[in-house]
Amino acid sequence: WAVCNDSLNTYLDTKEPNYFMGPTLYNSDPSNGNTVNAAGDPCGPADECFLLHSDMLHEAPGCIGLAHDPETATAFGNVYWAFDTTGDRTDGQLVRFDFQQPHGPGSMDHNFASVRRYPEVKLRRGPPGVHAGMVVHPGRRLLFIAVPGNGTVLAVDADSGAFARTAREEYPIFSSRLPSFEYSVWECAAVRIFAHGLDTPSGLALSHDGERLFVAEHATGKIVAFEVASGAVLDVTATEFASIGGLAVSALSRYLYFVDRDTNTLNRMTPTGPCPTPYVGRASPAFAQAYEAAAADVGVFDLAPKRACTVDPVVPDAALFDQVHDDTGYASNDTDVQGAARMDADAALLANRTDCAPDSELNFDALLLGGFYCHACLPGTGGHGAGASCDPGGTCANVQWAGFTCDNHFMVEPARRGKLALLSSRRGKLELLSSDGAGVDIEDLRLTYGVTYRFTVGGEAGLSIHRTGDADAAPLELPGNDCGC
Repeated sequence: WAVCNDSLNTYLDTKEPNYFMGPTLYNSDPSNGNTVNAAGDPCGPADECFLLHSDMLHEAPGCIGLAHDPETATAFGNVYWAFDTTGDRTDGQLVRFDFQQPHGPGSMDHNFASVRRYPEVKLRRGPPGVHAGMVVHPGRRLLFIAVPGNGTVLAVDADSGAFARTAREEYPIFSSRLPSFEYSVWECAAVRIFAHGLDTPSGLALSHDGERLFVAEHATGKIVAFEVASGAVLDVTATEFASIGGLAVSALSRYLYFVDRDTNTLNRMTPTGPCPTPYVGRASPAFAQAYEAAAADVGVFDLAPKRACTVDPVVPDAALFDQVHDDTGYASNDTDVQGAARMDADAALLANRTDCAPDSELNFDALLLGGFYCHACLPGTGGHGAGASCDPGGTCANVQWAGFTCDNHFMVEPARRGKLALLSSRRGKLELLSSDGAGVDIEDLRLTYGVTYRFTVGGEAGLSIHRTGDADAAPLELPGNDCGC
């Protein structure tokens, strides 16, 4: 599965936009080894876990819509369509991403992927924060796109179009300089308006049988049901919401789900009784039979009129195959620089950079690509600073290529053989460690008011917190943990 961000890569408005942003691919298979703790080690039951991405491509900043293509032509099935609002800086564009074989967690190899831009499919975003739904009809091979700024839903033949030229000259921000990375402009895609006159269309979803397309109107809270075959409106349902975003139909229950931004809720539409007017197709039976017969003869096709279009492909100039981050401090053509044995010398020099101003020459992407999870220039969220996610009041320290530590995070572990036991419990000797694994003498530990501390307890140890050193006294009651243990 994949996500994309409506971001020009400004690092929470602390840096000028560099437009190096696009969809991110994840693999949630538990056997994939894709969750780690702050130290970069496999995530345990008591750890705060971080999900590693499987791949990322960088050609669609300002992305407000993304859809997986269930096509069967590619080897790995990692094709996604994106609504790129930046486009040519005048109109948004449709972009097709094929991650091909993902590089997997812990790598930065983007040399094997295919990205195609369709500038003739012009898209326009709606008001800020409005989602643009996209969905591919697996049988008809139609990509439906909600265009909030135009009040329309487009239907694009997902298998149409042809290579016209490389995209590296017109769109010089891309993921890899090698020829194995395809970045191209495609023309002559078959596109038509499926529905118009909608009030800020947002979420899209197909019914389980693919016969109906549900379209959410963000501005009105209505959900409109269209017949796919004819484009006719079958039903309009008003909801009590006024900022509907994404739609989805459950493959199990077949219920329609939607999210609402202002109420921050996930909602389900369920039938309250038998439908008084059962769905009846608007397309005539004779038409449906004729279409099915033709599809059996020539394959699935779209009935939209085909415009005359000829592509005159242009051979790309080899000089255009350049890495976009060559002079940013990363400057390495080695895709396996993440490790002490292969640490890039230029990346190590970034540790002491303090030129953090929005217009400084320091590229914050170089910090991340250089293995910095905590750095003075990186912004934080939710009260966190320096890019890391320490609990409030904590200060992080970077562990290059691995993770970060926090000075308000401690670990309680069974005492290792030959090590000093700092604590005692009914289940044996324990020791207190800082988050970097160093031993801590409990007599030297001082806690500061206003700082949130995290104690990760390993093994089978059971602990309680007391106001004084009297372990027989009643433990402190804590929010969400009344027994203080």
